[in-house]
Amino acid sequence: MIVNEPRYDLRQEKNGTWTVLDVITRLPAASDGRDLTGLDRDDAKDIMDALNKDHIAGRKSPLV
Repeated sequence: MIVNEPRYDLRQEKNGTWTVLDVITRLPAASDGRDLTGLDRDDAKDIMDALNKDHIAGRKSPLV
């Protein structure tokens, strides 16, 4: 796995909400055992950016 590549991406669902997607597993990322789904775009993007920043820095994110 290349650590300097983003691990998380966004996917818009059919109902218009957004999911933070783990690109390695192709499953929704999870925080405190809850999938990061049903989000508005701004919140999903903020979470994705924070997760990718921690991933690229080699830190375990407190969000997952």
